[in-house]
Amino acid sequence: MVKIGLEMHQQLNTGKLFCRCSGKLSDEIEFTFKRTLRPVLSEMGQIDRAALLEARRGREMTYYANTKTSCAVEWDEEPPHKPDEEAVRIATQISLALNATLVDEVYFMRKILIDGSAVGGFQRTSLIATGGDIDGIAISMICLEEDSARPTKKGFNLDRLGVPLIEVATEPVITSGEQAKKVAKKIGTLFRMANVRRGLGTIRQDLNVSIPEGARVEIKGVQDLDSMPILVDFEVERQENLVKLKSRLCAKFTSIKDVSSAFKKTKNKIFKDKEVYACIMKDSSGLFAESLHKNKPFGKEIAEYVKSFRYKGFIHSDENMKKYKIENEFKEVKKLLNAKKDDLIIMSAGTKTILDLVKERVIQLSKGVSEDTRKAKEDGSTEYMRPLPTGARMYPETDIMPFLLPKTKPLEKPEQRLERLSKILPSQIASKLYLSPDYFLFEKLGGTKLAGIIITEHLPALRRKKLIVTEKHLKTVLELVNNKKLTKGGIVIALETLVKGKKIEVETVDISDIEKFIKKVIKEKSDYVSKSRDPIKGIMGIVMAKYRGKIPGKIIMAKIKKELK
Repeated sequence: MVKIGLEMHQQLNTGKLFCRCSGKLSDEIEFTFKRTLRPVLSEMGQIDRAALLEARRGREMTYYANTKTSCAVEWDEEPPHKPDEEAVRIATQISLALNATLVDEVYFMRKILIDGSAVGGFQRTSLIATGGDIDGIAISMICLEEDSARPTKKGFNLDRLGVPLIEVATEPVITSGEQAKKVAKKIGTLFRMANVRRGLGTIRQDLNVSIPEGARVEIKGVQDLDSMPILVDFEVERQENLVKLKSRLCAKFTSIKDVSSAFKKTKNKIFKDKEVYACIMKDSSGLFAESLHKNKPFGKEIAEYVKSFRYKGFIHSDENMKKYKIENEFKEVKKLLNAKKDDLIIMSAGTKTILDLVKERVIQLSKGVSEDTRKAKEDGSTEYMRPLPTGARMYPETDIMPFLLPKTKPLEKPEQRLERLSKILPSQIASKLYLSPDYFLFEKLGGTKLAGIIITEHLPALRRKKLIVTEKHLKTVLELVNNKKLTKGGIVIALETLVKGKKIEVETVDISDIEKFIKKVIKEKSDYVSKSRDPIKGIMGIVMAKYRGKIPGKIIMAKIKKELK
């Protein structure tokens, strides 16, 4: 039976956790710098296996930064500041909503991370609460931590580094991908009740999957909840087939030989003008062609491990040599290796290290399914990243004093908020607003019916015009309406005026002036009035063009009807 644990990571809509930078994403680059990260001992005096593997890769990291989205804290040139109070409060609210038990005192720890996503080689994280549940699914722990740097093609952007994240981890009690999807939706909906960031990349899900005789595997970066069932199914199938193949993986490897002589005249770009190495896996023909799941032969599993060390891969005899146009070269390699019909031949170009990595990975899997961290892919498959981290990656953060959590109320449940809003707003507006990121703007504007209408009806239209309407703009317009200096019909025009940097000219309108203007328009449009079946609409349009926002439309309509009679 499959066991699944779910980890949900949600960015909070505050400034950064340990400085006062905004954390808004920006591709503007003012400067770059480089670091080479190395593993350190944990508080238990051990080195984490995932950190050791990253160190073997020997990468130099390039970081891209600007002073608008990062500061010396992210550059690891300054100690962290006091944790953002609002981020701590939101994390506490979410913990209470999950019926979790808050910790007596919060201590930050350093989680060793040398894959390049943290400049200092660690990520700061703290335990906020333990226990709790959501719809009967037990919660293991709730943490508050800082987000990692944003990966780019050539390095990492520091705009995202330090943005506060809340992490909610369930116990491994979920039994299917469909159930994992439902639980993720429930937790995601709860997150949206708090002041959290919205949009692509602001919420991330990780799945921990294991089967009997298999191992715990963490699938990172699950963006699409609908992909969870197929991700789980593929991982279960992958582990089951690895268990079946276990005995065949104990086959003997021969020593690695230089077979470059077989490729002296080759036209294949992979091997041309390069040293070529090969070895044999005895009596293992067909092994690398064995399917782990759809579109995933065993050979691809091994190639992913090799590629994680920045090598391009290898070629083996379970592939069709005609595809590479090296049939003659391959025959010569077989002779040089004295290979038999049932042997599996593995070849690499440029370095024999590739074959050492192939052997290393096969030996790992011969002992059983390995505990991996794997990256989720769009087709539902996963790709090897690194070994699953261990407890040996944590050590105390001495730059941040322990602190107590604030006293606060738990978040409303979605149904509670909808019910409350439905009492003060039309049901259609309440249903649009209760899960909207603009809900918190609605509260700042006083939580009135008019504020709800403006936010749900007018604001989206203005945003579609790419107009940036601020809280200050909205407060100005609401104040004018409440003081009866602006009518509801003039709200959109007033907001557009403010966004363009202009002042709203508030005019005092005399009713007698409106009456005179209506008489003038009807006289000038006498032909239209006499021939039209319903002249009111046309006259109304002309008058409203002059007085829109200055006087309620219903008053103008009444005056037009009276004059037409």
